[in-house]
Amino acid sequence: MRVDDRLIHGQVLLGWGPVVSPDRYVVVDDAMAHDPFQSALLVATTGGVPVDVLAEADVPGRLVPLAISPESLFVLVRGLPEAARVAQSLARSGLTPGSINLGGLHYAPGKERVQDNVYLDAADRAALAELFGLGVRVIVQDVPATRPMDAPPDWRASA
Repeated sequence: MRVDDRLIHGQVLLGWGPVVSPDRYVVVDDAMAHDPFQSALLVATTGGVPVDVLAEADVPGRLVPLAISPESLFVLVRGLPEAARVAQSLARSGLTPGSINLGGLHYAPGKERVQDNVYLDAADRAALAELFGLGVRVIVQDVPATRPMDAPPDWRASA
């Protein structure tokens, strides 16, 4: 699973795609799932690799069966709170993610820079605490060519 506020974009397709070679992209995003036009745009960008756009409520019924299938999935969520909710839903089905890639959470009002491509607010920090509590390793790495870094425990502290 990758957390990136841009969802499917160049770094995912050109950087991670060749490394991960997914059989399917799965975007879990409520707004995108309820916008057929935006969903269709995502599907058009992946060069024929299937894309499923799911609402968070669809995780138990649709993502869990995909996760236990033989297909290689690349799951994308827009933010850390969404990642924590998806990880919790997967954990309830016995599929706790071992790790999550934190690729890009860009500046927005109220967010504090903690790393080049990572800005956090209180909701992000709470979500990190939830992920750490589930035993999920959060790895900060924007593209495969950069060195991965474990998200430090102090990122989950109050700003």
